[in-house]
Amino acid sequence: MRPIEDKLKYVQLRAEGKSYRAIAKEIGIHKDTCTRWEAELKEQIAEHKEAKLKELYDSYHMTREARITQLGEAVKTIDTAIDTIGLSEANPEKLLDLKLKYSAALKDEYLPVNTAPSAFIATNGDYMQNVLVALNDLLLRVREGEVTTEQATKESAIITNLLKAIEVKDIKHKLETIELALEGR
Repeated sequence: MRPIEDKLKYVQLRAEGKSYRAIAKEIGIHKDTCTRWEAELKEQIAEHKEAKLKELYDSYHMTREARITQLGEAVKTIDTAIDTIGLSEANPEKLLDLKLKYSAALKDEYLPVNTAPSAFIATNGDYMQNVLVALNDLLLRVREGEVTTEQATKESAIITNLLKAIEVKDIKHKLETIELALEGR
């Protein structure tokens, strides 16, 4: 059995995207061992990749919170420049263009805190009405530019799946009713 250090090195190298051949050569193992370890250590490799990616995002301020903070500060700085200089002294087109670009980028980062899908399936039993309300709400928010295309696609998929689940439930209920009626004959 290979030492634990070899397996740890394997996980690190696989997370970096190295090939079996490169890893086998660096660690001094056979490519078949790489195949076995890949299956055995799949979770650890994925965790290591995720940790490295998060570290990279953090180092380049790529988290949503950091981007929102950075964009917000830029918008504040532009507003201050506009207030300080005044539109008569500065090139208004450039300042307004900058403000619009940063404001749009900040708006793109916005993810609304919506009602969770399970919350709009109300206890009143009017599931279909609630789904229609959710779809209408999503449509309005898309038209107003309140959600990104990616967010709208995700929400639409969730709502569509809920609609399918409601339809399946209704069909099952109808089938049960028919079966009971047939058994009573």
